[in-house]
Amino acid sequence: MKTRKLNITLLLSVFLVFFGCADLEVENLNNPDYAKAVSQPSDIKGITSGMIRTWYQITQEYDGPALGFWVMADAGTCSWGNGGMRVLSNQPRFVFDNNPTYADAIITENYYNTLQSLLSQANDVLKTIEIDGMEIVIGDVDDTPMVKAVSYFAQGLALGYLGLVYDQGFIATQNTNLQEGIEIAPWTDLIDAALASFDQAIAISDANTFTLPASWVPHNTTFTSSNFSKLVNSFAARVLAYSPRNKAQNDALDWQKVYDYANNGLDFDFAPIADDINWYTLFHTYANYDGWGRTDMRVVSMMDPRMPNQWPAAGFDALPAPVASAAEAFDDRILSDFGYMDFNDFSAERGTYHFTCYRFTRRDTYLQTWTEACPEFYKAENDMLKVEALMYLDRLAEAKTVLDNSTRVTRGGLPTVAATKQAIADAIFHERNVELFCSGFGIEFFTMRKADKLQPGTFLHMPIPGSQLQVMGIPYYTFGATEGEPGVDVSDGGWF
Repeated sequence: MKTRKLNITLLLSVFLVFFGCADLEVENLNNPDYAKAVSQPSDIKGITSGMIRTWYQITQEYDGPALGFWVMADAGTCSWGNGGMRVLSNQPRFVFDNNPTYADAIITENYYNTLQSLLSQANDVLKTIEIDGMEIVIGDVDDTPMVKAVSYFAQGLALGYLGLVYDQGFIATQNTNLQEGIEIAPWTDLIDAALASFDQAIAISDANTFTLPASWVPHNTTFTSSNFSKLVNSFAARVLAYSPRNKAQNDALDWQKVYDYANNGLDFDFAPIADDINWYTLFHTYANYDGWGRTDMRVVSMMDPRMPNQWPAAGFDALPAPVASAAEAFDDRILSDFGYMDFNDFSAERGTYHFTCYRFTRRDTYLQTWTEACPEFYKAENDMLKVEALMYLDRLAEAKTVLDNSTRVTRGGLPTVAATKQAIADAIFHERNVELFCSGFGIEFFTMRKADKLQPGTFLHMPIPGSQLQVMGIPYYTFGATEGEPGVDVSDGGWF
């Protein structure tokens, strides 16, 4: 596409700044009432309080791309049409319908608009503090560093998760002159901008002492400034390491940078506690609730190699008996995290490739109470980011040590690995598909994408939503099947 500069005032007019707390709704900065709505430090703190939740909810949303990305990665499987799962998992892959009239357009537009709104929100707060000079002092407590750190984190999340999903977008910060317009930028620039924001959040957290209010992120771990810095470091490592669209880009990544982030990252699981009101995950719900999503045979076969990696024509008659004990299992997690099913009720007319004999059971307690801790970023994921960086930096003995002390052995009961690049790469791929199954949004998709393993014709990123193309006067375009450059916009690889 040709680069073009757009009037950002027009662009932002289509985005509402979402509420920062349950009872506060703030309009766009272009609205003259904005100054009144945020005239006090408590107003700014109130807006900031909901930023992390806004990001979390849209990445875990039913009306978002999470479920579709999950089935496109052949991690989960579901023939039902909800959340775009049926159409996005069709074999062979289809061209993605990017028209705003498409029945499932909400899965891309809702995500895009919410992240744009979060970006505007973070920019507004940072502008109020850094440019307008407001200090967030309430009583005798100076919350300015905490509010800035969280706002920079939210800015990075918005830019980073747009860059992970879309082929291009707009980079706006608190320092952007909105009246001059903004040039559309490729996804690589969005990722770079996100890392710059994360770096600011890390620097502020490392230089100050604060504790996030429990309501900002309900969690079993208290988010002191030190723990918050670990969280931001891990997300920076995640966004950078999962951004490549193909293996060549992945091989050329700045792995020292990934290592530096991951080495300062999480030593605990980031798992917000659901309350079924403000914090919940419909991604985990529809992916795992009885009768909905299930585990693709590709992943089943990774844990029990006796099982075929695609549903056999002869059905259950062609399958071996399920493992009944850890002694029989190649990977013990097929017993602890997954459950055998002796039936299929998906529609055969929609493709028996949807059929499977296992479902994910690790979320079953959440599906009963709706008030459990919901893992978004396991420590195990940070470990794999560190291992991958060590592998690319040719620090193979260190990579092996981390792997041999990881969930691969402690939960999977798998043997230790050889200190070779291939053995380590295979182990990382296995852990991301099994241990990280159905945790953070897009992990399996991004893992398959950067390894050239997505089925042929699968789009590698989404186009800017069709309704936004119309508003911005950009000609219609899309990806998938025959649309897009092979290996750059659409997969020309595969795992079969």
